[in-house]
Amino acid sequence: MKKVTLIAFVVVVLSCGIVWTGAMPTTPARDYEVLNLKVLKVFSAKDGEAWFRAYMVKWKDQEVIVDDTLAKTNYNEGDTIRVLAMRNKYPNNKPGPDLLHFAVTPPPGLGE
Repeated sequence: MKKVTLIAFVVVVLSCGIVWTGAMPTTPARDYEVLNLKVLKVFSAKDGEAWFRAYMVKWKDQEVIVDDTLAKTNYNEGDTIRVLAMRNKYPNNKPGPDLLHFAVTPPPGLGE
């Protein structure tokens, strides 16, 4: 009887593991690179204590906007900035283009 109970227990545990693994969402494919790019233009705005800052750079012969979401940097035209270029699959495995996002990475020591 002990042997049958043990086998039944093992079967239940393995079955739960298989169901649990199948129920877990798959992680979307991600790809990124960190680049040093020259600032072509600075975009900024201020409204009271609220700030916005972004930079135009040339990436693969295309002008793109690099977001500084936390407004932690203050670069000027001609400066070289570190940029995190990210490519993500369209959300929830739905049809759509891969998505690109560009974010400035603050210099070491800033905001730590």
